[in-house]
Amino acid sequence: MRIFNRLVAWIYSLASLYVSVLFILVWLDKEFANQFFRKIGAIQPYQFAFAGGALLFLGAIWLVSAIEHHYRTRSVSFSGPGGLVRVHLSAIEDFLVNEIRQRIKAVKRIRVSTIVAPKGLQVYNQVIIWAGYDIPTTTGKIQDLVKRLLQDTIGVERLGEIKVLVYRIATTEEESASKEEEESELEDTER
Repeated sequence: MRIFNRLVAWIYSLASLYVSVLFILVWLDKEFANQFFRKIGAIQPYQFAFAGGALLFLGAIWLVSAIEHHYRTRSVSFSGPGGLVRVHLSAIEDFLVNEIRQRIKAVKRIRVSTIVAPKGLQVYNQVIIWAGYDIPTTTGKIQDLVKRLLQDTIGVERLGEIKVLVYRIATTEEESASKEEEESELEDTER
């Protein structure tokens, strides 16, 4: 499908470039504009309809394939004993957040994002860690736990990178800080 997507992108790029150059030439040169409109007048209307219909059809097929690709990449599929099993990435993200917060006490707050890539499922973790914990050890535990949970519990066979970004180190004095401030800070880093 990648070849088809690239082909459609090239066709639309060349067609838009061609039309743009024609519009600029019509605007710049009155003699070219007169010749252009005479030639346009000589073309039969069904030829315009055929070209427009072909571009619309090609664009519609491309749009459907792009939507289907987006839908497929927002879930992980594998064969179970009774047939195909599909797990949505948001379910995986929620599961990982809950398990990490329960099992690793050094984590104050975590946000997980997942992406299906050619190399496998990639996991990005944004973490706020409590002060006093060893960061390399804690991040290693997070990566090991995520890998174990994805492979053993969910059944993901191909895993890409499991990245951890320590967003902040929280002190005990920050305990009284509101949850809304922290969540808005984590959301701001995604943008």
